[in-house]
Amino acid sequence: MLSIVKAPRWARPAGSDFSQEGPPSDEHIGDFANFLGQVASRYQGKVGAIEIWNEENIRNEWGGEPFDAARYVRILCAGFAQIKASNRGMIVISGALTPTGAPPPLAVNDQVYLRNMYAAGVKDCADAIGAHPSGYANAPDFYYTGGDPDPTRGYDDHPSFFFRNTMEDYHRIMVANGDGAKKLWPTEFGWGVFRYSGDQRFVYMQTNSLQKQADWTVTAYQMGKSWGWAGVMFLWNLDYALTCDCENANFGILTHQGDTPAFSALANMAK
Repeated sequence: MLSIVKAPRWARPAGSDFSQEGPPSDEHIGDFANFLGQVASRYQGKVGAIEIWNEENIRNEWGGEPFDAARYVRILCAGFAQIKASNRGMIVISGALTPTGAPPPLAVNDQVYLRNMYAAGVKDCADAIGAHPSGYANAPDFYYTGGDPDPTRGYDDHPSFFFRNTMEDYHRIMVANGDGAKKLWPTEFGWGVFRYSGDQRFVYMQTNSLQKQADWTVTAYQMGKSWGWAGVMFLWNLDYALTCDCENANFGILTHQGDTPAFSALANMAK
């Protein structure tokens, strides 16, 4: 799967925050769609799917522009048409939303945004719906129903912190919009362990052990298989712990010390 998440500066609206990635302007949606069609043609037989954009409900992935699900769906539909014209067999995934309860201008609640995408016509412009079901420091099979289970730890007082909530709640939205037969693809999910201390947003990972990472990852795949409506699940990530001293390293399952328990558990689990 290729995730195409950038528009060049010349294709973006004047006055955009060019320090962040952002979408093409309305005048250049056609150019962006043509590019997607060329990618689909060039990599026919080598790439099976294209995800159009990434986390369009959060500020730093939408260039600081006003959030607009209808505008995103216009981009998606134009790209979908060009991809299918170039390569009928290419699977098109809608840009996965980031689970969040943060308010504008930082973000839009992902479930609200998904409903707005359906109101704008996403059903007819994607073969599958993308999702980023983050688990934070919570087991994948726990379903949040309200309150604050443990006020001492954080990251457990909103549905966006729970893998199962994101997956099951999105599926319910899809069913409510007559789209329940479509697969929900987790194009990024996983549990991190605290390796990179340069970003204090990730201190919650100190409660995630390597064994929890292994057990929870396997459980998530087992849940996806049992649901039946989950599509291809992309674990975040394989080897950033080998290549960068950054937040991505927290999620890696290969390290300079060797395979992690998560790597071994995934290698050995029933496929």
